[in-house]
Amino acid sequence: MSILEQNKELIRRYTRAVFDEGDVAAVDECLAPDFHNHVTGRTGTDDFKQLARAVGQASGTANVIEFMVAEGDLVVAYMTVTRTLHEELQAFGFTFPGDGRSYTVKHVHIYRIAGGRIREHWAVRDDLAMLRQLGALT
Repeated sequence: MSILEQNKELIRRYTRAVFDEGDVAAVDECLAPDFHNHVTGRTGTDDFKQLARAVGQASGTANVIEFMVAEGDLVVAYMTVTRTLHEELQAFGFTFPGDGRSYTVKHVHIYRIAGGRIREHWAVRDDLAMLRQLGALT
């Protein structure tokens, strides 16, 4: 398997394990200790461990990778993300009850991989669509 295919497989495994299955151990397996998330501006893996724990306690989460492109040390993944709220969600200054409502949005995630682990992450997400679908905006 080429290094580009190995990098794409890492992203598939990471997405499935962390965001669909809530596997906290997969965070350390997939992310470098000095991982930098450009979305939040933070370095380290603690945020993603908390996220994996939350996903592991919830149901109704699906992350479908529609396609990926790999070049050099970068992988770009275009995804459809669906969530059903079974627990309260606080996002963007709003609080949404865990009343079973769902939303489906598109994400583009960009990962830089080195040494077989994810070192950096950028994302473009349709958060406006999420807020509209959950009734915060009309």
